[in-house]
Amino acid sequence: MKKIEGVFYETDDIQVGILICADAYTKSIADTLKANGAQMIVAPSSWGPGFHGPNGEWEQRSIDTGLPVIVCNRTGEDETVSFWKAESSVIKNGKRLLSHHSKQSAILTFEWDVEKMELISSDFEVEWI
Repeated sequence: MKKIEGVFYETDDIQVGILICADAYTKSIADTLKANGAQMIVAPSSWGPGFHGPNGEWEQRSIDTGLPVIVCNRTGEDETVSFWKAESSVIKNGKRLLSHHSKQSAILTFEWDVEKMELISSDFEVEWI
């Protein structure tokens, strides 16, 4: 039995590697997902801005693997960290193509061409909740 780090999800159209929050901190898990057939990486995260916040890790994982990275980051705040400026992003080749943060929770959607692995949308569609 082969151990796979991280989470892997396969659909009919695309194989998606999932980096949970700080799994993106180093390249090993992203590299393992790529080696096992991931065509895209999704990163559900709770990574607030500031001293311990992300510092280019998602962009670097996109460069390391050559895969697009979709970040769905937390909003809100708790007793110690405010996530209102935490960004959710669509990243390809190390560049943020779309990015969003707000003072209100929202559902973000966008269009992606799976065959060409390219962004179609020019911005997120935002549904406030």
